[in-house]
Amino acid sequence: MINYLFYTLMSLGGSFLVYHFVLKQQKTFQFNRAYLLITLILCLLAPLMEIEILDTVPSITELSIQPSENNGIVHQAMNGVTVSEIKKPDHTIYNMIWYVYLAISLCFVFRFVKNLMGIIKLTKQDYIRYANLKLIEGNESKNASSFFNYLFINSESLEEDHYSNSMIQHEVVHCNHWHSLDVLFIELVLCVLWFNPFVWLYKKAIIQNHEFIADHLTVKSGIDINMYSQLIIGSNPTECRVPFTSGFNFIQIKNRIIMLHRSKSSVFKRTLKVTTALLLFSGIFMLSSFKDLSKPLVVVIDAAHGGRDSGHLNEKNIVLNISNALAQYSNENIKIITLRHEDEFLSLNDRVKFINAQNPDLMISLHCNSAPNANANGVEAFYYDNTKTNSESMKYGMSLLYEQLEGNFDNAKMNTASFKILKDINCPGVLLELGFLSNAEDKAKLNDTNHQQKIAKALYNGLLKASKIKF
Repeated sequence: MINYLFYTLMSLGGSFLVYHFVLKQQKTFQFNRAYLLITLILCLLAPLMEIEILDTVPSITELSIQPSENNGIVHQAMNGVTVSEIKKPDHTIYNMIWYVYLAISLCFVFRFVKNLMGIIKLTKQDYIRYANLKLIEGNESKNASSFFNYLFINSESLEEDHYSNSMIQHEVVHCNHWHSLDVLFIELVLCVLWFNPFVWLYKKAIIQNHEFIADHLTVKSGIDINMYSQLIIGSNPTECRVPFTSGFNFIQIKNRIIMLHRSKSSVFKRTLKVTTALLLFSGIFMLSSFKDLSKPLVVVIDAAHGGRDSGHLNEKNIVLNISNALAQYSNENIKIITLRHEDEFLSLNDRVKFINAQNPDLMISLHCNSAPNANANGVEAFYYDNTKTNSESMKYGMSLLYEQLEGNFDNAKMNTASFKILKDINCPGVLLELGFLSNAEDKAKLNDTNHQQKIAKALYNGLLKASKIKF
């Protein structure tokens, strides 16, 4: 979500700047309208798309090392560790931000529905047909405004022929070009992206361009340009129009007069400007929709024990199956390196040496637990709290436990321990006890192939979520 918001902010900002500096002063009004609408839509969709140019990251990476027969196994019992159960808070700062966002968005939705219902109520009044318009007379404001083919106008204004003819012709243009659709669309976008300043700038630019189109085509229809300019100058810009409608005076008077009297650029200059805008936006769109080729999260998976070291019961086979299943999820986001992918013995020194040689972002050592108390069950995560990476290790462990594995087991605990596999590595490390083989229920789950696949999937999801957070 954060990535999406960042990319839409940057792409909308870049696209609007292209419009402001390249197209805004050009009398290519219809192209400008298309540019504003299409770039707005594409900038909202681009971060959800993926355009791949390079694919340098292999989908599956499995590396192994040769076992050392000279070193004996060093098995460290898990006694004497400091255990502190960590409860996941019910409300985090992210939850609070999300609730605030939803509350404000609902206010914008309420505003949208209220304004739309107000217009619908006005359209139920009696009207007079004039060309393609349905004229609804009122006395609230002298300013006229239109919504699709409905024109809301002050009764006194209709008595002034020079004003009413020009104004009605102006609103006919809005009606024929379906400008109300653009207004409704940008209002709906604002209900969701109200916090993005460039969406508000897009709204202002779209409505301004509508007025430029209507002014241009009104004069082109035969209305005297000088008389029409005087009408614009004489309009009252302080009065508010009906929400969601196109209004005769709803734009800065100075801008309309300048654009109305501006000479049209040469064909070559217009073509150059349009081409420049298209090329610049193409670059912005491509950059915001390219697949993220940044460095993936590199994770070494240590399937504990192996070979002549079986661990608790068949622990070596259980963790190996989970490790191999997890390796299948290796992709451009999470690069998974398995320390062993078959039943082989590796000493702790060999494991540490291999892990440090990979220079990973994280090491996960997979184990199964055992205890004299047959009722002991659940998942535990261990990290070493006396290194410069202890904070990252703890946060990775919490992400793996509480975001994913808690749903598979009743209990989940975060612990500290000084195991060699944790304290001698040069990266954050987490040792996971995936369940108790001394507990009948945990044992049945851990030996079930389908459940092993679920554990691997849960671990991958935890890693994927953790990879999006900067620890």
